[in-house]
Amino acid sequence: MSKIVEKKLVEYPYLAEPLRVLTFENGHKLVLAKKDSPMVNVSTWVKTGSINENADNNGVSHFLEHLMFKGTSRYKAGEFDCTLERKGGITNAATGKDYTFYYVAIPKKHLKLALHMHADMMIDPALPDNEIGAAFDIKAGTPLDGRERAVVIEEIRMCEDRSWRKVFDKLNDAMYTKHPYKRTVIGTREIVAGISRDDILAYYQNFYTPSNMVTIISGQFDGEEIINLVQQEFKFKNETPKKLLCADDRTPEISILNPTVIEDTAEVQTGYIMFGFLCDVAKNLKETIALDLISVILGEGKSSRFYRNFIETPEKPHFYQIETCHYQYKDGDNFYIEANFDADYKDIVIDEIRSELEKIIIISDEELNKAKKRLKVNFTEGAETVSDISETIGHYMTVIGDISLANVYLKTLNEIDKEYVQSIAKKYLTSDMCSISILMPKK
Repeated sequence: MSKIVEKKLVEYPYLAEPLRVLTFENGHKLVLAKKDSPMVNVSTWVKTGSINENADNNGVSHFLEHLMFKGTSRYKAGEFDCTLERKGGITNAATGKDYTFYYVAIPKKHLKLALHMHADMMIDPALPDNEIGAAFDIKAGTPLDGRERAVVIEEIRMCEDRSWRKVFDKLNDAMYTKHPYKRTVIGTREIVAGISRDDILAYYQNFYTPSNMVTIISGQFDGEEIINLVQQEFKFKNETPKKLLCADDRTPEISILNPTVIEDTAEVQTGYIMFGFLCDVAKNLKETIALDLISVILGEGKSSRFYRNFIETPEKPHFYQIETCHYQYKDGDNFYIEANFDADYKDIVIDEIRSELEKIIIISDEELNKAKKRLKVNFTEGAETVSDISETIGHYMTVIGDISLANVYLKTLNEIDKEYVQSIAKKYLTSDMCSISILMPKK
């Protein structure tokens, strides 16, 4: 049983009690969030995703996420899902660039069972050969005999057929020079087809370590009892990886060194375009909030500048859709503008978006106040359910790296003024600091 070496109480918005954050001697962290609810949420966030992949195993994080549900030495494949779903539970997982997380949301009377099965899955996955299947060369057309390998390859194939995915993948690659964020999270068909069980196991052993895991429990429970149960259930094997994986260069890239325009064609009827910008790391909370405000002002919702100017106002608009999004990452945020448009107006579309970008350095009080209200609502919604709370805590623990920053979010948001937002727009979002990806009809 791993001993507790650190205990902290952390104030957290909208909760009656502070979070209890415990660190065990093996590095495993436990966060307890008390909330009056008929449901509880148990999740474990592993601080690994495509950020720890290389050119030989890109996609292994996502493939492993699928395989984690395929049984342990105690339970057969499918037993985890069936057992907990019969008790009214919901189980799922997600893989990102910075993390992979697994969760169970279940009525609180079944918390012990959920914690037991969840911990067992995290520390003792079977990774069965019959679920993985033999590695093969996808170009040679070798028959596929691995159930989950086939599922993941088909998922990749479906993504490759999507127009927005084609645009995004080329842009994502062009935005970075060396950083692993260049690669897609889902990986490639060639790598997933050829990766061996030994390589998947090596990845698990390297990165699914106690010091890389944060377990979060939110809902109603007896705190001391849960702490004892976590210590009993999370009995890590302390295995030395049979193969040490070499990490790629992870020097943060917070600006595009060689802005470029990539254009491709496909069997589509309209044009697709994405502008991509690199920004500072997610832990820079004030800048992160300012970029969220800019995203709301520019392109989120019908009151945004882009919607009013390009879709609502023109008598015959050549934009069909235009919006913005800001993604937070541990080693540097991404900001995107994406639009679907009449292909005959490609050059005009590019010029109009560039022109609108230059105007973001001037923001009205009304725009800023509306955007602040929107972010406050979004932040409040992150504390409405036990699942929302767990996801927000997981994000702050893994991507931002400091759960205490959640408690100063609203204060920081209120302190931001027009001049600061405008300075951030000028710092990161000028038209000469982006790469652009375009997809046009073949004819």
